[in-house]
Amino acid sequence: MNVKDNQRTRLSKKLFQNAVLELLEEKGGIEKISVRELCAKAELNRSTFYAHYAEPREVLAEAEDEILTETAAHIKKIGEQTTGGGKEYLTSFLRYVRDNDKVFRVLLVTAADPAFKTRFMQISMLYLFEHMQLTMDAEKQQYIYSYLLDGSFGILTQWIRSDYAVSVSEIVDLLFTLNASAILPLVT
Repeated sequence: MNVKDNQRTRLSKKLFQNAVLELLEEKGGIEKISVRELCAKAELNRSTFYAHYAEPREVLAEAEDEILTETAAHIKKIGEQTTGGGKEYLTSFLRYVRDNDKVFRVLLVTAADPAFKTRFMQISMLYLFEHMQLTMDAEKQQYIYSYLLDGSFGILTQWIRSDYAVSVSEIVDLLFTLNASAILPLVT
Protein backbone atom coordinates (compact mmCIF):
# COMPACT_ATOMS: atom_id res chain seq x y z
CA MET A 1 0.00 0.00 0.00
CA ASN A 2 1.42 3.39 -0.89
CA VAL A 3 1.62 6.51 1.25
CA LYS A 4 -1.38 8.13 -0.42
CA ASP A 5 -3.57 5.12 0.46
CA ASN A 6 -2.31 5.20 4.07
CA GLN A 7 -3.11 8.90 4.32
CA ARG A 8 -6.54 8.32 2.79
CA THR A 9 -7.20 5.47 5.20
CA ARG A 10 -6.15 7.55 8.21
CA LEU A 11 -8.29 10.47 7.03
CA SER A 12 -11.32 8.24 6.43
CA LYS A 13 -10.98 6.65 9.85
CA LYS A 14 -10.60 10.05 11.52
CA LEU A 15 -13.71 11.33 9.73
CA PHE A 16 -15.67 8.27 10.91
CA GLN A 17 -14.38 8.72 14.48
CA ASN A 18 -15.37 12.40 14.55
CA ALA A 19 -18.76 11.51 13.09
CA VAL A 20 -19.42 8.81 15.68
CA LEU A 21 -18.60 11.25 18.50
CA GLU A 22 -20.94 13.87 17.03
CA LEU A 23 -23.73 11.33 16.64
CA LEU A 24 -23.18 10.06 20.19
CA GLU A 25 -23.54 13.62 21.40
CA GLU A 26 -26.84 13.94 19.51
CA LYS A 27 -28.27 10.48 20.17
CA GLY A 28 -26.67 9.37 23.45
CA GLY A 29 -25.88 5.76 22.58
CA ILE A 30 -24.00 3.75 19.97
CA GLU A 31 -26.94 1.38 19.50
CA LYS A 32 -28.95 4.34 18.13
CA ILE A 33 -26.44 5.03 15.32
CA SER A 34 -26.83 3.39 11.93
CA VAL A 35 -24.15 2.90 9.30
CA ARG A 36 -26.18 5.14 6.97
CA GLU A 37 -26.20 8.01 9.50
CA LEU A 38 -22.52 7.55 10.26
CA CYS A 39 -21.59 7.67 6.57
CA ALA A 40 -23.76 10.74 6.00
CA LYS A 41 -22.20 12.56 8.98
CA ALA A 42 -18.66 11.63 7.87
CA GLU A 43 -19.53 12.48 4.24
CA LEU A 44 -18.12 9.15 3.12
CA ASN A 45 -19.80 6.27 1.35
CA ARG A 46 -20.80 2.90 2.76
CA SER A 47 -18.16 1.02 0.78
CA THR A 48 -15.49 3.12 2.53
CA PHE A 49 -17.10 2.31 5.88
CA TYR A 50 -17.22 -1.43 5.18
CA ALA A 51 -13.62 -1.40 3.95
CA HIS A 52 -12.59 -0.61 7.54
CA TYR A 53 -15.44 -1.60 9.87
CA ALA A 54 -18.31 -4.05 10.23
CA GLU A 55 -20.47 -1.87 12.51
CA PRO A 56 -20.51 1.57 14.20
CA ARG A 57 -19.42 0.04 17.52
CA GLU A 58 -16.03 -0.74 15.94
CA VAL A 59 -15.56 2.94 15.05
CA LEU A 60 -16.35 3.90 18.63
CA ALA A 61 -13.94 1.30 20.02
CA GLU A 62 -11.19 2.62 17.77
CA ALA A 63 -11.92 6.22 18.81
CA GLU A 64 -11.89 5.23 22.50
CA ASP A 65 -8.58 3.39 22.10
CA GLU A 66 -7.05 6.41 20.40
CA ILE A 67 -8.29 8.76 23.11
CA LEU A 68 -6.97 6.48 25.85
CA THR A 69 -3.59 6.29 24.10
CA GLU A 70 -3.45 10.09 23.83
CA THR A 71 -4.50 10.43 27.49
CA ALA A 72 -1.84 7.96 28.61
CA ALA A 73 0.80 9.85 26.62
CA HIS A 74 -0.32 13.13 28.19
CA ILE A 75 -0.24 11.61 31.66
CA LYS A 76 3.27 10.28 31.05
CA LYS A 77 4.29 13.77 29.94
CA ILE A 78 2.72 15.26 33.09
CA GLY A 79 4.65 12.75 35.22
CA GLU A 80 7.91 13.68 33.54
CA GLN A 81 7.32 17.43 33.91
CA THR A 82 5.73 17.48 37.35
CA THR A 83 7.90 18.17 40.36
CA GLY A 84 5.23 19.42 42.74
CA GLY A 85 3.58 16.10 43.51
CA GLY A 86 0.02 14.92 43.26
CA LYS A 87 -1.71 18.29 43.27
CA GLU A 88 0.37 19.57 40.36
CA TYR A 89 -0.28 16.32 38.47
CA LEU A 90 -4.02 16.49 39.10
CA THR A 91 -4.19 20.17 38.13
CA SER A 92 -2.53 19.43 34.79
CA PHE A 93 -4.74 16.39 34.23
CA LEU A 94 -7.97 18.31 34.93
CA ARG A 95 -6.90 21.09 32.57
CA TYR A 96 -6.33 18.43 29.92
CA VAL A 97 -9.87 17.11 30.43
CA ARG A 98 -11.33 20.63 30.29
CA ASP A 99 -9.30 21.49 27.17
CA ASN A 100 -10.65 18.35 25.47
CA ASP A 101 -14.17 18.89 26.72
CA LYS A 102 -16.14 17.62 23.75
CA VAL A 103 -14.49 14.20 23.67
CA PHE A 104 -14.64 13.65 27.41
CA ARG A 105 -18.16 15.05 27.75
CA VAL A 106 -19.43 12.64 25.10
CA LEU A 107 -17.56 9.57 26.30
CA LEU A 108 -17.78 10.07 30.07
CA VAL A 109 -21.14 11.81 30.47
CA THR A 110 -23.45 11.77 27.43
CA ALA A 111 -22.83 8.24 26.18
CA ALA A 112 -21.07 6.87 29.24
CA ASP A 113 -19.82 3.37 28.56
CA PRO A 114 -18.87 1.65 31.84
CA ALA A 115 -15.96 -0.19 30.21
CA PHE A 116 -14.50 3.05 28.82
CA LYS A 117 -15.00 4.76 32.17
CA THR A 118 -13.09 2.01 33.94
CA ARG A 119 -10.22 2.06 31.45
CA PHE A 120 -10.07 5.86 31.52
CA MET A 121 -9.99 6.07 35.31
CA GLN A 122 -7.40 3.31 35.63
CA ILE A 123 -5.10 5.11 33.21
CA SER A 124 -5.68 8.57 34.64
CA MET A 125 -5.50 7.78 38.35
CA LEU A 126 -2.85 5.07 38.23
CA TYR A 127 -0.04 7.62 38.56
CA LEU A 128 -1.46 8.98 41.80
CA PHE A 129 -2.15 5.56 43.25
CA GLU A 130 1.31 4.29 42.39
CA HIS A 131 2.76 7.07 44.52
CA MET A 132 0.54 6.49 47.53
CA GLN A 133 2.29 4.91 50.47
CA LEU A 134 -0.52 2.74 51.82
CA THR A 135 0.66 0.24 54.39
CA MET A 136 -2.06 -2.36 54.38
CA ASP A 137 -2.55 -5.70 52.75
CA ALA A 138 -3.00 -5.79 48.98
CA GLU A 139 -6.62 -6.95 49.17
CA LYS A 140 -7.66 -3.93 51.24
CA GLN A 141 -5.73 -1.66 48.90
CA GLN A 142 -7.89 -2.85 46.01
CA TYR A 143 -11.03 -1.84 47.93
CA ILE A 144 -9.55 1.56 48.72
CA TYR A 145 -8.49 2.13 45.12
CA SER A 146 -11.96 1.16 43.87
CA TYR A 147 -13.57 3.56 46.31
CA LEU A 148 -11.24 6.39 45.35
CA LEU A 149 -11.66 5.74 41.62
CA ASP A 150 -15.45 5.75 41.75
CA GLY A 151 -15.63 8.81 43.98
CA SER A 152 -13.09 10.71 41.91
CA PHE A 153 -14.94 9.77 38.73
CA GLY A 154 -18.20 11.05 40.22
CA ILE A 155 -16.60 14.40 40.98
CA LEU A 156 -15.02 14.57 37.52
CA THR A 157 -18.29 13.86 35.71
CA GLN A 158 -20.21 16.32 37.88
CA TRP A 159 -17.57 18.95 37.08
CA ILE A 160 -18.03 18.28 33.35
CA ARG A 161 -21.85 18.36 33.69
CA SER A 162 -21.66 21.71 35.48
CA ASP A 163 -19.66 23.13 32.56
CA TYR A 164 -16.64 23.52 34.84
CA ALA A 165 -18.44 25.87 37.21
CA VAL A 166 -15.82 25.24 39.88
CA SER A 167 -12.17 26.14 39.26
CA VAL A 168 -9.53 23.50 38.67
CA SER A 169 -7.79 24.36 41.92
CA GLU A 170 -11.04 23.97 43.89
CA ILE A 171 -11.65 20.53 42.35
CA VAL A 172 -8.07 19.50 43.13
CA ASP A 173 -8.48 20.61 46.76
CA LEU A 174 -11.84 18.84 47.01
CA LEU A 175 -10.43 15.58 45.63
CA PHE A 176 -7.42 15.70 47.92
CA THR A 177 -9.51 16.54 50.99
CA LEU A 178 -12.11 13.82 50.38
CA ASN A 179 -9.61 11.17 49.38
CA ALA A 180 -7.28 11.96 52.28
CA SER A 181 -10.14 11.75 54.76
CA ALA A 182 -10.97 8.30 53.37
CA ILE A 183 -7.39 7.05 53.50
CA LEU A 184 -5.83 8.61 56.61
CA PRO A 185 -7.74 6.54 59.19
CA LEU A 186 -6.49 3.38 57.46
CA VAL A 187 -2.81 4.28 57.15
CA THR A 188 -0.66 2.80 59.90
